[in-house]
Amino acid sequence: MPIIAELKTIYPSLIISDPEETDHSDAYAWYLTPSMDTIGILKEETEARDTELLSVFLTPAPVGLPTETERETAWNDFLKGSQDQLPIQWPIQYRFVFFSIANLPEDKESFQEAFQSLFPRRMPIIWETNGEGFIIEEIHEKNQEPLSFQGIVDVLMSDFYTNIQFYISEFSDDIPSSPSIYKWADYCHTIAMKYRIGVAVTYKEVMPYLFIEAIPEHQWEHIHRSIFQDIKKDKDLLQTIKVFLQSGSNATLAAKTLYMHRNSLQYRVDKFIERTGIDVKQFEGAMITYLALLTLDQ
Repeated sequence: MPIIAELKTIYPSLIISDPEETDHSDAYAWYLTPSMDTIGILKEETEARDTELLSVFLTPAPVGLPTETERETAWNDFLKGSQDQLPIQWPIQYRFVFFSIANLPEDKESFQEAFQSLFPRRMPIIWETNGEGFIIEEIHEKNQEPLSFQGIVDVLMSDFYTNIQFYISEFSDDIPSSPSIYKWADYCHTIAMKYRIGVAVTYKEVMPYLFIEAIPEHQWEHIHRSIFQDIKKDKDLLQTIKVFLQSGSNATLAAKTLYMHRNSLQYRVDKFIERTGIDVKQFEGAMITYLALLTLDQ
């Protein structure tokens, strides 16, 4: 209780929720303490800076969320290690789709139903906090088409005026290994959020950042210096090379993306090669340059 007593001196409105309580007022921000007590602090008593600080040593409590179905509970217990087996009918394939939502509507039931309506059948949706969780996209029929989450982002943002980001793992048919696959997908989701890769990120798009994450930050300073040297301030040149590499080294496509003439783009590519000594038209040069460019502004 010491942490609660100390917080009470700073936030007099602090209350402790009964473990059996299910009705949590929206006037409070709810948190889990390290000892797993649920506490609430009046939102009007905190500022944005306070919320960020509290989140460092407290976990936002998942209150007011839709009740889990039997299937969702079975998956959650199995993935988190509370069950040794998955005691439900197994899908043919599955993948994990992590989501992070800003400005989540108060009517979470309606939001979840809107989520579910986009799938051909009801999918397990497991909430970790008020704004984060994951979907287990199950494939039960061989001709079942997986969803396009880019389209889902557009629909939800339009209907609920909220920002949402997805990380989409690969499909697997290995149910016994799903707890370890879930942990790996959770880590990849963390990387996708850290580097702000996009709104509907797949495991393929995260892969380069996994290599980046494995190298200590201070070592990237040396990599940047060795590759870019005196062109680090030439933002236009660096952006041109980045788009060129993202376009699969296709000069025509890159020029169209940048709204420039193909010859102008080719001139910049040759200029980069001349000034750095790295041939980005070759695989080895393209690979090390692209990874370095991804970290340049981090």
